[in-house]
Amino acid sequence: MNDLLEVKFISRKKGKGVFAKRDIEKEAIIDIAHVVPIPNKDYKKIRKTILFNYCYIWEDPKHEPEFTNAITLSISQFINHSYEPNIKYLYDYENKVIEFSAIRDIPKGEELLVNYNGLINDKSPVWFDIE
Repeated sequence: MNDLLEVKFISRKKGKGVFAKRDIEKEAIIDIAHVVPIPNKDYKKIRKTILFNYCYIWEDPKHEPEFTNAITLSISQFINHSYEPNIKYLYDYENKVIEFSAIRDIPKGEELLVNYNGLINDKSPVWFDIE
């Protein structure tokens, strides 16, 4: 079990979210999510399933254009979007992981939120309605 993070149900619309089980310091690495790159031919099928909601854009320069999406095998799959995030992510294409880290101190019990657009201050619309 994870001693830092836990998944909790939030609402029917929002689904599940990830919460801090203890205080997290600014710049702490929260999770290192292992990535499974998805071949484009398979991604077309996944778009018609619930797995589509858990896909990331994965534009690894070494595998373009064969793999442009991926799924992670991690608790971070359940981290929700916010335009006021408390964590950020960094793609590590060489090791096929996504590293999540705190951008400020996060108190125990707070939901972890990331800007799905990639940049902390990017206010571009996302592809779903925000609750």
